[in-house]
Amino acid sequence: MSQDGDSIAIDMDGSKVNGEANLDEEEYDEEDSPFGGPKPMLPFSSMFIFSSTNLIRVAVHSVVCTKYFEMLVMTVICLSSISLAAEDPVDEDSSRNHILQYMDYCFTGVFACEMLLKLIDQGIILHRGSYCRDFWNVLDGIVVICALFAFAFAGSGGAAGKNLNTIKSLRVLRVLRPLKTIKRIPKLKAVFDCVVNSLKNVFNILIVYFLFQFIFGVIAVQLFNGKFFYCTDATKKFARDCHGFYFIYDKQNEPPRMEFREWKLRPFNYDNTINAMLTLFVVTTGEGWPGIRQNSMDTTEEDQGPSPFFRVEVSLFYVMFFIVFPFFFVNIFVALIIITFQEQGEAELSEGDLDKNQVCLHYFFCPETGFGFFK
Repeated sequence: MSQDGDSIAIDMDGSKVNGEANLDEEEYDEEDSPFGGPKPMLPFSSMFIFSSTNLIRVAVHSVVCTKYFEMLVMTVICLSSISLAAEDPVDEDSSRNHILQYMDYCFTGVFACEMLLKLIDQGIILHRGSYCRDFWNVLDGIVVICALFAFAFAGSGGAAGKNLNTIKSLRVLRVLRPLKTIKRIPKLKAVFDCVVNSLKNVFNILIVYFLFQFIFGVIAVQLFNGKFFYCTDATKKFARDCHGFYFIYDKQNEPPRMEFREWKLRPFNYDNTINAMLTLFVVTTGEGWPGIRQNSMDTTEEDQGPSPFFRVEVSLFYVMFFIVFPFFFVNIFVALIIITFQEQGEAELSEGDLDKNQVCLHYFFCPETGFGFFK
C-alpha cells in the first residue's frame, strides 16, 4: 500500500474513532447502561385515541423511556421477590402475612400503573412494536391481571366466595415476577435467548435420548421381568410359602412383635417397558440407584425371592447404561449450549453489535482486514 493509501486508511480510521465516537458518545453511554436508553415514539396511533403528537402520550413516553423509571420498576420487582420469600406458608393468618398482603397491594398497583403507561405509549396489539406483540409484556400483563382478579374476589361472598380457593390460586403466578428482570438487563436476556435457541436443537437430541431409553428398557424387561418380587419374611423364597405370620426381634430382652407375611413387588421394577423406563430414569438421576442395582444382582428366577449376589454379572448392564446416558448424553447437552453461545457471538460479530473495545480489537487485530489497516 502506498503512502497516500496509508494516509487514507489512517484518516478513515481516525474519522471512525474520533468522528463517530463524538457523535455517538451518548448512545454508547446509554448502551452501557443495563437498562438501555431512550427510544423514539412509535409513529402510530395508540388505541385510536393518542396520536404521536398527543400531549398525554408524549408526557407518558418521556416518563416510560427514562432509565430511572426502569430502575424504579426493578426495585419494586426485587422487593416483591423478597416479600414472596418472606411469606409464612404454615400460618396463613399470621401478622407477617397480613403486612406482606398490604405490601403486595402496593406492588401490584405499581405493576398495573406500569402496564397502563406502556399501553398508552405503545398501543395494544394492532401495529408493529405494540405492547402485546412482545412476549415479555404479555407475561407481565398476565401476572398483573391475575393478581387484580385475585384481589377483586378475595373478599367477595356468595357464589364467588365458593370459588375463592380457585381465584387465590391465580396469585401463584406472582412467582413469575422475577422473570421481568430478564428483559431489562441485556446480558440476562442474552443468556435466556441462548437457552431458548438451545431448546430448538435439544428436541432432536431428546428424540434420540428416548429411543435409547426405550432400547435399554426393552433389554431390562427381558433380563428382570417378574424377578423383582420378594417376601417380607426374608426366610421365604417362594410365593407359595409366603403366608401366615412371623416374628420380628427388634430389641433384646423384649418380646418379639408379630407381622403378616406379604409377597410384594418392589416399587421400581422392570415388569413392563413403562416401569423399566421409569426405573432407568431414576438410575440416570443417580439418586437411589445403588439399591436398584443391588436388587438386580439379587434376582433369581420369576416368582422367586431374591438371593444376595446371585447374578453379579448383570451389573455390567448398569455400567453400559451409565456410559451411554449420564456421561454421553449429558456431555452432548452441555456441548450444545456451548455451541449455541458461540453461534450467537458470531452472529453479533457479523451484525456489528459490538462495544467500543470489541470494535478496536476487530479493527487492529482482524486477520481478514490486515493488521491495523482496512483492505
